[in-house]
Amino acid sequence: MAAKPIKVLANSAELLNVLADNGPLGIADIAVAISMPRPSVYRLLDALGRVGLVGMRDDGRAQLGTQVLHLADAALREIPEARAARAEMLRLNDVTGQTVYLCALRGQTIACLDWVKGTRVALMQLNPGGHLPPHAGASSRAILAWNESLRWDVTSAAPLEKLTDHTLVSADELEADAATTRSRGYSVSDEDVTIGVAAVGAPLFDARGNLRGAISIAGLRDSIIPYEHEYGSLLLQAAANISEAVDAIS
Repeated sequence: MAAKPIKVLANSAELLNVLADNGPLGIADIAVAISMPRPSVYRLLDALGRVGLVGMRDDGRAQLGTQVLHLADAALREIPEARAARAEMLRLNDVTGQTVYLCALRGQTIACLDWVKGTRVALMQLNPGGHLPPHAGASSRAILAWNESLRWDVTSAAPLEKLTDHTLVSADELEADAATTRSRGYSVSDEDVTIGVAAVGAPLFDARGNLRGAISIAGLRDSIIPYEHEYGSLLLQAAANISEAVDAIS
């Protein structure tokens, strides 16, 4: 008897994620995206609309409802790293004009917990609630460099998925990158997730030395790579400030 409710919940989550990733969509587009007949999509939208999770625009397209904002805000308040990092993320965004990410390990992937959008975000693949594999992206590789257990699991599965021609996929590449990252204190992602996009990332620790996540600055390659060392220094100072704040909140 439990199978049907679970399926409904799964379909609801998939629909909400599609709207989160793509913005407002028509019924036909949603049906294709979640492989569901249009009548079923109508029923699901009606149910989600009744609880404020989905709204309908005047043009007939569905979009996320305002109740999602309440849930997202509540979720962020419950994550100490997100509360501790927000002020530093805003400061980094103000100083650099770039997109600033806060990410953490969730299961075997790296989840985006929060971001402050820069002036150019059209090419960004990652947004809050989204995930990247541990071997690609500045935050991912910063976490991978300091998490030996994760790195063992990841390198044992090599060769890994190649997101672009610049993605590190072999065990030797990833071990060398981890050593370099630990040596300089921050990671550098150069078009390994999205062509034309680069990022610099630093790990976040608490007072006990536990790895709590990573913070990164991302943007168009030409606005990141020439400033790698400057951004790296900014991130290391921000990471230290966030670590102190995490301990005060936790």
